[in-house]
Amino acid sequence: MEAIIYIAILAVMVVVFVQLLFTMTRSYTSFRLSRDIVSSSSLALERMVGEIRKAEGVDVGSTLGTSPGRLVLNTTDEVGAATIIDFYLSDGVLMVKEGNNVAASTTSARVTVDNLVFRQITTSESKAVKIDLTLSASRGNVSRSAKFYSTAVLRGSY
Repeated sequence: MEAIIYIAILAVMVVVFVQLLFTMTRSYTSFRLSRDIVSSSSLALERMVGEIRKAEGVDVGSTLGTSPGRLVLNTTDEVGAATIIDFYLSDGVLMVKEGNNVAASTTSARVTVDNLVFRQITTSESKAVKIDLTLSASRGNVSRSAKFYSTAVLRGSY
């Protein structure tokens, strides 16, 4: 009789341990996904905001107010020559292309851009661009999504 009680207690402890292990694994996966999303959003928004602040204007080739948006900025390169910087989506990846250079990704390969909207804000005193960005990531049966917003004023418009 004692052996049955010991086996029952041991079985309960094993079940609790296995449940705890699964919960910890799920939590760690969720943490990694959140970290990937926040890291990608931070890098992407810093790059876009920095380029918007340096830009002289928004090109007419931009797609504003809808997703997937495209932002083409009129700016100058390191030597002062006129050039453009183009932000756009390609298969869920935020890309940036400077002048005639090859386009590069600004988001992690583990993260997908679900929504990218650029809105131009024009007032009597300045011009700005508002960015709406939604990123998601999933691993196994765990998925995360987050929305990010930022606004930057164009150089010389204030």
